[in-house]
Amino acid sequence: MLQKYNFNFKKGSVEMLILRLLSNHDCYGYQLTQIIKKLSDGLIIIPSGSLYPILYKLLDEGYITEYAVKSGRRQERIYYHLEPSGEEYLEEQIAAYRAVENAIARILSYEGEEKDEK
Repeated sequence: MLQKYNFNFKKGSVEMLILRLLSNHDCYGYQLTQIIKKLSDGLIIIPSGSLYPILYKLLDEGYITEYAVKSGRRQERIYYHLEPSGEEYLEEQIAAYRAVENAIARILSYEGEEKDEK
């Protein structure tokens, strides 16, 4: 049985997931965590204590922007929007992910065919 991951994988992976979701539409923080949880069948859970530092980093780097939308008489939700520089960064992150994914697949399929070279 697969364990639920409580955000123990690389921070860059979460950045990539956030940017990918924002490439579809603007979201607020809690919404991002719920979409990730749902799409991963509950295997990836990102606590808000881990999410917001990543969002703030992406904001500081100019990859995303934020804006407030009133969600009641006195409450506002902060929505995050992917900027063009974030789209470029996302493409770079996906390419790096695919390269690592391919390398891992090659290692997992290794059956001892190579000889040690000294």
